Amino acid sequence: MEGTLPPGRSGPSRAYGAYALSWLTIGLVLLVASARHVLQTGEPTTLAVFGALALFGNLVAVRFPSGVILGMQAPFVFGAVWLLGWAAAPPLYGACAMLLPPLQRVSWKRALVFFGNTSLAMALAGTLLWELWGGPLPVHVGARDVAATLGAGLLHGLINTPAAALARFYESGDPAALRPKLLAPMAAISVAVYAPISVLLVVAYRSGVPVFILAVSVWLLVGLTLQAYRSSRDLNARLEQATRELERLSTTDPLTDLLNRRVFADVAHRELARHRRYGDPVSVVLLDLRHFKRVNDTLGHQAGDAVLQWVAHVLRRRLRKTDFAFRFGGDEFAVLLPGTGLSGAVALAHSLCEALRSGHGLKGADVTLAVASCPDHGATVDELVRAADRALYRAREEGNWLGVPDAYSTRSIG
Repeated sequence: MEGTLPPGRSGPSRAYGAYALSWLTIGLVLLVASARHVLQTGEPTTLAVFGALALFGNLVAVRFPSGVILGMQAPFVFGAVWLLGWAAAPPLYGACAMLLPPLQRVSWKRALVFFGNTSLAMALAGTLLWELWGGPLPVHVGARDVAATLGAGLLHGLINTPAAALARFYESGDPAALRPKLLAPMAAISVAVYAPISVLLVVAYRSGVPVFILAVSVWLLVGLTLQAYRSSRDLNARLEQATRELERLSTTDPLTDLLNRRVFADVAHRELARHRRYGDPVSVVLLDLRHFKRVNDTLGHQAGDAVLQWVAHVLRRRLRKTDFAFRFGGDEFAVLLPGTGLSGAVALAHSLCEALRSGHGLKGADVTLAVASCPDHGATVDELVRAADRALYRAREEGNWLGVPDAYSTRSIG
């Protein structure tokens, strides 16, 4: 079981390097110690068969969101150990570790940790079982043998899981890699999946070539099915994320992250329909930046963008959760206020003007605002926007900062 490096993260290289080298050392010691035993097994065919299948199993792997990779090679290594002894594990896991970086895109450090910790885990598990059995897995497998194999799988998982989790922590810097909630399922895989499958593979191997081929095919087909399932889940998740992002881009202004003009009509129609049903007022505030072109011409477009972002920031900070802010385009903004009448809209306009003019956020530009309310100034979206737009135009012409349709007296705030 291995994992990939999360995007944009890197671990402490020295500590991680030392950790990987320590596991490499353990793996190499076990590899050297196993050489004599492997040569004396007298069953080169068995080692070759299970070794080839273990290497082939590296091609089939199931990736989980946590970064864990469920490899199909492990039961073949387990089976080789049950038949040949612990010494079969280091060379097989060493060969598998060499294939992990190119096939599963894991780092070489992760591959070294994999080699060392799995070799040690299988050496201990294999030694324990061979001592218990007095040799390889018995021909007639009983409940006691199955229980012993499950125990060996647990021992393997208790060594492999913390070692792999610590490697993921070093690589990602994310403490979540060490959470027991994540470690428990990883350890359980050795007990509930690898160990039982390995026993079935050994029994099938002893039963003859056709049965063994069938057992191997079933296991690899299960792996391919899980791999396809996980891949489809990941693909669906990416498609959903892309769809959400496209929807966001189609409804929001990329510079200010406010809703755009296209969405304004939909939201306004919905709120006016609510007004017709319940009688709650709806108001619109239009906001126009004066002298904005001068900011772009004298200070540059970056400064102009900063002014637009300042306006968006003030709008988000001053509005209620039930209100809506929009960028109509250029230097024009709008606010939709459900459940707010004309006096409330004028009060908000005062608040927005004060906040926008505070500090140096406008960079020499200024604002003109206008309000209109339903039902006072219109019953449709077009009527409401036209009323506010005429009030905005009149306020600009008269040099006022606020415009209101009809006769509504306001005091300037400077």
